[in-house]
Amino acid sequence: MHPQLKVLTANQDQFNTRERLNRRVQVAATMLAALMLSSCASEPSRSPAQVETRDVLIGQSSVDESIEVEAPNLESRGLEVEDLNVSRGEYYEQQAQSGGSADRRIDNALNAAEYYIQGQDFESAERAVSGLYQAGLNQVQADRLTVVNAYAANARGEHARVISLLRPIWMRAAIPEERLTSENDSESDSQYPNEKPRRPQLSTQQVDALLLASFSYQALDDYDAAIAALIQRERSLVGPARSETTRYLWQIINSLSEQRRLLLIDNTQNRLVRNRVEQSLGSQVGAVQDSPQQFSQWREEQDSSEKQRLVSEWSASSPRSIAVLLPITSKFNTAAIALQDGINYQHQQNQSPYRPQLRFYDIGDQAYQTPQYYTAALQSGADFIIGPLGMDYANSISNYGGQRLPTLLLGGDAPLNMMTSRLSLSPEQEGRTVAERAWRDGHLSAAILTADSRTNQRMVEAFQQRWLSLGGKISGTMTYSPQQYDHSVELKQLFSVNQSQYRYSQISNTLGFKPKFSAYQRADIDFIFMLANNETGRLVRPQINFFTGSKIPVYSSSAVFNGIRDVVENVDLNDTRFPAMPWEIQSIDIAPYAGQLNRLFALGSDAYSLAGGYSKLSSNPELAISGRTGDISIGARGEAIIQPIWARFRAGDVVTDELMELDINAVRSLNGRSRSNRNVKGNYNGSNSKTYDASSWNPSTAKPKGSEPEN
Repeated sequence: MHPQLKVLTANQDQFNTRERLNRRVQVAATMLAALMLSSCASEPSRSPAQVETRDVLIGQSSVDESIEVEAPNLESRGLEVEDLNVSRGEYYEQQAQSGGSADRRIDNALNAAEYYIQGQDFESAERAVSGLYQAGLNQVQADRLTVVNAYAANARGEHARVISLLRPIWMRAAIPEERLTSENDSESDSQYPNEKPRRPQLSTQQVDALLLASFSYQALDDYDAAIAALIQRERSLVGPARSETTRYLWQIINSLSEQRRLLLIDNTQNRLVRNRVEQSLGSQVGAVQDSPQQFSQWREEQDSSEKQRLVSEWSASSPRSIAVLLPITSKFNTAAIALQDGINYQHQQNQSPYRPQLRFYDIGDQAYQTPQYYTAALQSGADFIIGPLGMDYANSISNYGGQRLPTLLLGGDAPLNMMTSRLSLSPEQEGRTVAERAWRDGHLSAAILTADSRTNQRMVEAFQQRWLSLGGKISGTMTYSPQQYDHSVELKQLFSVNQSQYRYSQISNTLGFKPKFSAYQRADIDFIFMLANNETGRLVRPQINFFTGSKIPVYSSSAVFNGIRDVVENVDLNDTRFPAMPWEIQSIDIAPYAGQLNRLFALGSDAYSLAGGYSKLSSNPELAISGRTGDISIGARGEAIIQPIWARFRAGDVVTDELMELDINAVRSLNGRSRSNRNVKGNYNGSNSKTYDASSWNPSTAKPKGSEPEN
């Protein structure tokens, strides 16, 4: 065990009557225009595909915006949603039959059919538009009718007819594939070197046609055409809808065997399809679903629901006597003392009448003896135990079969028993945290750049597992040595720069002269997860900027910030995002520690605070405390869940992205004194007066002067 432990939806009431429909809010009409047909796609054995938002570059609404309707509740699933949409279809069908202008009757009939399709009632959809004929419709209405008929044909398995119906719709806006080059796909062999690439401008009906066509092409085993349709659809969208289309596209490609993908690369005439399939080789993607269910999931679903914070942590139900088990006389001494300082610091802040008695037990360097200290603490009258710190120490308590007290372990990976929870700064928890944050930020494809260490390996494995489970794609993983200064070899390989240079050489030999050239930047990397400490990160990040043009977002682990304000050195880390503890921001100028030791100080502080509200927190996962490590709750399985704040470097300084109501106001003094930690490098050294205030701290006991342990 290493001594430095790493640590829209649209809420709505369902309506069943026409009277409730008339009371709808105005904001819904705009949302429905964004959601209508893209949620209709269905094959006989598949549930409807839905896109949570429709951001088309240039398009026309497929809904009569003068009608006030509620937005579909995408959080609901199954028959509840289907019945809701069928009810809406019935309402609009009644409106179409009740009179009004010809355009209004046509639009109401189309609205009814589209809702019926979302309810998977295809017979009713065809009935609703049975009296409409193309000749009497404007272009938008005609396209809507064609898409409705195509969905009905798709439901019957008539895939060739689907494509025949839809092809004229998307072909009207088709751009030659060699000109469908986005900013990230530009290559030196473009036939239009002087023309700025542009995206196709499609209507919402054309966007729907491309999605449904891709389903039918897949059913006909024509994945070349299916992928091409999805690429064209992707390039007509912006925002989350584009992201969801891209994710589905990657999943479709990666559902094919490697042999099938190689055949596609050799036989396709579409350069964009070839490039996209080539990029999939060697990457990882979550398993493809039967239908693009990810289209109906809001990114915000990954957020934990808003927690109710405990106002008062200490009460009559709080522990009265707390025992703390720490391996002080062991190789983990430095980490143990930093954590002990955090517990003592928070204990001094506790002015509650329920302030507990606090005892520390030095459990030494033999993990197997830890249960003996646990039993001694119990016999001495303790009613709550914090610790032990360390993997083997904590696991020995998890496996202990004797009498138990409410216990908050500070490490370990063994299954938790009754009355036991765990608070730790594990690399696994941090890896999952980074994955969830990048997902919420709308990214799809990750590249991982990691220093070679066991801790980083654990973090990478947890990140990969969580990222793939969310539906993300891992484009590549590269390991580098932190002892090196030049990482260009690894970065060229990660970004496929060598392949771009090889293509340039081939083109030059063929043409007989050297055309204008810039290294190709692969298009399937949305962000980079860089695992590096502060010193290494300042070397690696500028090299990433060089190869990517500073355009790709970079996320890092918490280790990239050492807790020291250094705007000169940290300017090389500008725009690097990382999870941070509120305490690191608060104490940046006065803490007695920096780096990992300061995080352990905060962990000790929060362990003490969790003990105060443990009876409530452990029985209700919706409760949380605002801690020094972040927003902390205890999950149903006993694991403490820490939600950190997110920060980034800007002009060399650290700025926060969001606070989640957590306190990051600067702490101006510790134990009544002010001091600077600008020279602290993360190691506690009692002989170095710059690491603490010698007038207020006793380095031999790692406690404030004048404070004696309570008996």
